[in-house]
Amino acid sequence: MPHRSNIGLADVADIETLTTAFWQAARGKRLRRDMQSFAADLDGELARLREDILAGQVPEGRWTSFQIFDPKLRQILAPCFRDRVLHHALMLHIGPVLERALVDDTFACRPGKGSLAAVLRAQHHVRRFPWFVKSDMRAYFASIDHAALRGVLQRRFKNPGLLALCNRILERTPGPDGRGLPIGALTSQFFANTYLDALDRYLLETLGVRAMVRYMDDVVWWCDSRETAKATLDAARAFVAQERGLEVKPSALIGRSTQGLPFLGFRVLPGTLRLSLRRRRRYTAARAKWEAEFIAGRIDARALQTGYASALGITAHAEATAWRTAEMARRPTIDA
Repeated sequence: MPHRSNIGLADVADIETLTTAFWQAARGKRLRRDMQSFAADLDGELARLREDILAGQVPEGRWTSFQIFDPKLRQILAPCFRDRVLHHALMLHIGPVLERALVDDTFACRPGKGSLAAVLRAQHHVRRFPWFVKSDMRAYFASIDHAALRGVLQRRFKNPGLLALCNRILERTPGPDGRGLPIGALTSQFFANTYLDALDRYLLETLGVRAMVRYMDDVVWWCDSRETAKATLDAARAFVAQERGLEVKPSALIGRSTQGLPFLGFRVLPGTLRLSLRRRRRYTAARAKWEAEFIAGRIDARALQTGYASALGITAHAEATAWRTAEMARRPTIDA
């Protein structure tokens, strides 16, 4: 892997990199027509993509839009398959550099981490420190400023061609000029995670909070008193507004650790994890989806059971035995 300042377009366009990127982009997409079309002439497609990367003629900037409920309505923009391969190739090289620059207690989109690890780390801190501050950003992905993000990338990478490629990816994103990252692109996950690294360091190094955990824009930190917690929240609000053009939601919460911390679908208590209403609703929606498929005759009983298992996975790790038992006692209503 090249040194961070030496990563260039030739590295991204390397045929071995592109081949690996293709197989990564193809995961879960085998039935899509654009993937099948690309795979039908794989050598030719990769050779043309290589040429276009070196010539500065990518990405294409074609997107597919759809909506999901997770747990609220979200607009997802997914790049065309050729751009997916490009994004994976780019992140094979710059992703590890961006990842290594993050503080250890940032958990989204990182190898060996994830949401459960973030929750367990938060529980560890709940046991140690008396007061917490829980905050997240208003419309985070849609609010990311491209100029500020380019500044972050320019401090990490020095190759003009590579930076120009990153800039074209930002420019060919649907939405208002100069602002916003599409949920659904691999590059967005890495860029959005990196964008708030400055807040992590500000909390830990400048404000001197006792501990912190971040999962994308969900941030929680701990203090020794309510007064300190309020002061750090005020300072964090001002910092992200000035440095990143972001707004902390008014619903930011200060509370005692012993009373429980709402975080990533759980209520985190020193001795247990309880299901939040949000996670229960996600379970209910997932179960209803599988039951509707069964009632419509599109899946059999075995597939329904598999669906139930995946829905129950949403509630895993929480102390909710009685609730799960009651839920599994219900049966789907099937019209005669």
